[in-house]
Amino acid sequence: MEDRLADYLVAIEECGSFRAAADRLGISQPALTKAVHRLEDEVGAALFDRRSRGVTFTVYGRVILRHALTVRASVRETLEEIAALKQGLLGRVRVGAGPSWQRSVLPSAIATFREDWPLVHLELFGGMDDQLKARLRAGELDFVLAAMAAPTPIEPDLTGRPLIDDEYRIIARANHPLTRRAGPIALAETLDFPWILPGRASHMVLRLEAIFQAHGLPAPDAIIETDIAALKLTLMQHADYLSFHAVGQLRETDPGPIVALDAPEARWRRTAGIIMRRGTAPNPAAEALIAEIERICRGDPAPEVRVPALSAAREH
Repeated sequence: MEDRLADYLVAIEECGSFRAAADRLGISQPALTKAVHRLEDEVGAALFDRRSRGVTFTVYGRVILRHALTVRASVRETLEEIAALKQGLLGRVRVGAGPSWQRSVLPSAIATFREDWPLVHLELFGGMDDQLKARLRAGELDFVLAAMAAPTPIEPDLTGRPLIDDEYRIIARANHPLTRRAGPIALAETLDFPWILPGRASHMVLRLEAIFQAHGLPAPDAIIETDIAALKLTLMQHADYLSFHAVGQLRETDPGPIVALDAPEARWRRTAGIIMRRGTAPNPAAEALIAEIERICRGDPAPEVRVPALSAAREH
């Protein structure tokens, strides 16, 4: 798909009509309509439902739009990489990572990576998995470190490399009323207490809802919604809140008197790893950082002898 057509489709999606999109693009509406008709003829399917108040994408149009976003992202990345080379930066790597990656794997990977790539400009972004994947799709990130949806390993427009496996469990402060009970805790008992969870559309919350529904129970109704893990854990130390959290991450953060409850019906194993846009290849610097992240997750020792690329370049 031409970059020009990609711009057309994105403009129509954002503006909601051919007229407004044409105005934004600085072309006539007939010219835009003609370009869309040519694309529909080539695809052999209608891409838009045309209504009195504007247009919406058909199921076929959504597929084309997704690839249009990939085209725009690839062109932008190419130009940015060339600009970085001209400036002597030897490239740029943009990484999105959740809280657990920020504290353990990523710092160690970056420390070793910088020895071989001292001039590469790194941009690091935090956030919830769904937010990071949205930025990845928009071409704002080269790769993200996030959870992989089950049962399929990844979404159709993304590709990934599984690296770690962790277990999610219901957590509470150590002196919570449920921790003083003998024996396993039933799911129904947890509904008597307030919950802190991320937004309802997050993958983790959807998984928790599925667990409760599978046992004929309503999903927990969070009295506080936040994706700030540190804030959640601090609040839980001072009140009888419950939440759903990765056990491995809990050990790494050492949040104080927060423990996993013995609620065997609410356990979920999650696979996480490196996620990229399907059909795109990371630049050499990004691939090097990915290799370092994979090495750490495997538990392999760091190479004993490392020669900084900058020093080697100066010798020539």
